[in-house]
Amino acid sequence: MKALKKIDKSRLIAIDEDKILVLEKISVPKKYSLGGGIKKKNGTDFQSLIRKSFVEIGVQLKKKDLNYFISQKKVAKKDEREVHKHYFITTKAISKEVKVQETHKFKEALWIPWYYALEYLDKEDRKVVNLYFDQFKQLANKKQLI
Repeated sequence: MKALKKIDKSRLIAIDEDKILVLEKISVPKKYSLGGGIKKKNGTDFQSLIRKSFVEIGVQLKKKDLNYFISQKKVAKKDEREVHKHYFITTKAISKEVKVQETHKFKEALWIPWYYALEYLDKEDRKVVNLYFDQFKQLANKKQLI
């Protein structure tokens, strides 16, 4: 059996209260993406996320601005790839006026309520964003029971 090619991707979940930062892809139908990109051969997940955040939206992050949240693995057998997505949270103040730098890939950067973004995110990103915000819903429900 042929070994699958492993690809590591880092994803940014930038949060401001109930809003997340998404990049609207140039595509029909509408699709959103979380910022981030593929890890270079000798790089780290943090380095790739910091690099891609600057390249995609002009935001300069530092490692201290990022908190690791979770990793997800997806095997795409048809193209023999194993994709690992590593998700990082930041609550660093990012301008509401953030602009897309890679206009050949994205229409615009948007701060929108996380629950509105879910419909347009890919399956893995949707699952992770839901998981992140579910923590707070569960905590609020527990406090109501006390």
